[in-house]
Amino acid sequence: MKKLSFIIMIVFILFIVSACENKSVSPKITEEEAESIVMERHSGGMGEVIIKSVSHSSGEYIVEWEIDADCEFGTDYVDDQSGEIEKAEETNC
Repeated sequence: MKKLSFIIMIVFILFIVSACENKSVSPKITEEEAESIVMERHSGGMGEVIIKSVSHSSGEYIVEWEIDADCEFGTDYVDDQSGEIEKAEETNC
């Protein structure tokens, strides 16, 4: 009985460790590529896209941007593996 509980405990620990390793995968795209993706997405307006800040957290780049000429600003969340924009927040004056 003790041997069975020991095996179950080892399997459980391995399961937890393998799940944690998936979270620490290094990004496939760079910070500069994330900036470029956001700039391309917003380049259709009248003004120049200005990147205010870029940070990386929980598998995504958080890119804050603004366009002075159009009085727009916002935040785009770019997946660090695929480069897809997962979520976007935008405000117009």
